[in-house]
Amino acid sequence: MVVFDTSFLALAFDGKAAIPIDPATNLPIAQCKERIDLLIKSLNDSKKRILIPTPVLAEYLVRAGEDKNLRLNEFTTSKTFVVAAFDIRAAIECAMIEDGDSRSGKKTGEPRTKVKFDRQILAVAISRKAAVIYTGDIGLASVARNNKLHVVMTWEVPLPPMNEQLPLHD
Repeated sequence: MVVFDTSFLALAFDGKAAIPIDPATNLPIAQCKERIDLLIKSLNDSKKRILIPTPVLAEYLVRAGEDKNLRLNEFTTSKTFVVAAFDIRAAIECAMIEDGDSRSGKKTGEPRTKVKFDRQILAVAISRKAAVIYTGDIGLASVARNNKLHVVMTWEVPLPPMNEQLPLHD
């Protein structure tokens, strides 16, 4: 099972979502929508489920506008997507993440509410035994790595294969 954060959901389903900047080029990520579409197709083809933690779902739906009900229906009836609640198991994981951060004395420089929100996302992922999180959030990625999750940043999602057929010319 893999996890998508809010930025991935927005890129996959919101045509108005801003394309993130690739830190290697300082330009918008090339073929971003195509990368995300290929990723979803390959996950679906390999029968891997995409976990959407309820904190991610809430954040996404706030921005979903008129498509809110359509997207909610798609996420809750799809065989590819699994919506997972922040429940007791996740609360325990969240406390363990917080305890680890408190002991290490790490300061993120981010607002406390964002830190707690990110911890909830990770706690749901860990409690559901997700192996990978797809994100564009460097802070979330750092905490995920510290908690033994494999992280794939938006700009690391592979490009779709190039069409090898060359056009014919006279």
